[in-house]
Amino acid sequence: MMTQFTDPSCLSRSLGAQQCVPNKILMKTLIFDIDGTLTNLWPLEKTVLLFLLSKQFEKRIEEIKFTGLFDNYKIYRSISKKKLTKHQYFILYNRVVNTLAKKDLLPQPKKYPLVSWIISNKNNYTFIYATGGQRTEALYVLAQLNLSSYFDLQNSIDKTSCRFSKTTGIPLKRIKAKFEDCLLVTDTVSDCEGAVKAKIPYQLIKSNSFVPFLPNFV
Repeated sequence: MMTQFTDPSCLSRSLGAQQCVPNKILMKTLIFDIDGTLTNLWPLEKTVLLFLLSKQFEKRIEEIKFTGLFDNYKIYRSISKKKLTKHQYFILYNRVVNTLAKKDLLPQPKKYPLVSWIISNKNNYTFIYATGGQRTEALYVLAQLNLSSYFDLQNSIDKTSCRFSKTTGIPLKRIKAKFEDCLLVTDTVSDCEGAVKAKIPYQLIKSNSFVPFLPNFV
């Protein structure tokens, strides 16, 4: 059962709960994580890794992934003989995403239920994304989900615009500085830790699910 807190001061003690929102839901800016919340990014990420490493490493990539290592750069480094820096790797990663997208070789991202909800409520909120992935990847996915026109892309946060993870709270603080009436929607506990540090309310959901408390929910 969810625990609902009455005001944002609950943030410092709320990580055991799924929900930390003000009693009066007046939030007009919703910050969405992408992976696990709007779609599953792994098929796309895996496709790029296979392009970089060759298909013979598919089984090895899956084995490493399911040990709990989610950092694509670290997966790449654990297999490749090329010793690229993280900066060099993501330049290459973005280049490959663009190349495969132009050739229509990237998998179609799956639409999670919140995608339809966002489209249905496009006039009720300002939508912003906050992802730990690259901007090239995020923009491609939003376009494929038909969400690009509904998001404030200029004020959204990704690894290209902010090198700090959401866990630090820094990317979320940047958003809050412009949008005080914001709320984070994510499937990741570490993102909620960042929300605590940024002192913004959050909704922790199960991957591939709705957010039940939001008004106009369908």
